[in-house]
Amino acid sequence: MRQIKNPNIAQTFDLYTDCINFPLDRPCRYQKNDNVQCRACPNYIKISSKNADSAVRILIIKLGAMGDVLRTTFLLQGLKELYPKSRIAWLVSGKNSQVLNNNPLINQIIINDEKAAAFLLGNFFDITINLDLAPESLALAKIANTDKILGFSLNSRREIVASNDYAVEWLKMSAYDVLKKANTHTYQYWMSKIVELPKDNYEIIVPLQADLEKKAQDFLRSLNIKTNQKIIGINPGAGARWRLKKWTTAGFIEIAKHFSNKEYAILLLGGKDDENEIERILKENIKNVFSTGTDNAIADFFSLINLCDIVLCGDTMAMHAATGLKKTVFALFGPTSYAEIELYGRGKKLYSDLDCLVCYKQTCDKSPSCMDKIDAQTVIKTIEETI
Repeated sequence: MRQIKNPNIAQTFDLYTDCINFPLDRPCRYQKNDNVQCRACPNYIKISSKNADSAVRILIIKLGAMGDVLRTTFLLQGLKELYPKSRIAWLVSGKNSQVLNNNPLINQIIINDEKAAAFLLGNFFDITINLDLAPESLALAKIANTDKILGFSLNSRREIVASNDYAVEWLKMSAYDVLKKANTHTYQYWMSKIVELPKDNYEIIVPLQADLEKKAQDFLRSLNIKTNQKIIGINPGAGARWRLKKWTTAGFIEIAKHFSNKEYAILLLGGKDDENEIERILKENIKNVFSTGTDNAIADFFSLINLCDIVLCGDTMAMHAATGLKKTVFALFGPTSYAEIELYGRGKKLYSDLDCLVCYKQTCDKSPSCMDKIDAQTVIKTIEETI
């Protein structure tokens, strides 16, 4: 058998691992099909290359929770204003991705599953935006191939790296409850500063689907609600994680009775975690009070909220959705920061006068609690004075 005289034959081959067509772990299709080498390949495209006509590639890492993902969509309009020619990808947890579906400003939704790391390593972004401080989000930001990170990442020593002074301040607020409580700026203010947007009043984007809007209108007609009848949406729960954010069901019942007597229609909004509260309100047999169901898909839920003129709720995903749909929102606060919430001048925030507000605790030994102390008559008066 003839011996290969040059054992270093590999030295005669160039390998361009920075090519967008190179799959990293095997020959590319051009080498496989045409036996072409990198140095002579006409299909070489540097993965990070950009010309004057190229779009700015932006990656947003915001995994959850669902309400946080939804309210963070306000960034999109600002990013498009700052980078008119841009392509935006959003990395999100699968269960929270529904609030991003059909968003016209998002080019690609990437689900954070077992393929996410490979996606990040196999692509390049001019800008990566990570506004989460969860270990998983920080790790994902660290492995992203990018020229610039806005927000938070990790260095090789497992230290959080903040992109600017505003990010440093947000990081401190996340670590010290006393700073969180002292904050007077909205989430939109802080995130806009961290992402370096020119302003902070961009709107939350809540996509609506025409067929589901029609379905919601058909539902409304089935209830025989008059076309000129004002509709109040009540979201009486607070999800499973933050039970302390829930106002008293008795308070919601009092509100429903009052506005029912004034011939308002009341739609009860919520999911599976809110079933007990909704059932208790329905058992009162208050006229003009209807349940919209607790098993709606998120897109349907948005269309049902859109039926309402007014939405009364706690610090929930429904609040962010109603805000994005430009409803008049009356939001009730206790353990979480009312200062962080932006209602865009369309509604009011209501909270008690207890010193322990904005504690962010999961359990409470106060009786009555900060949410219990919110008086239903005060809520009624605030709504009537505002509308």
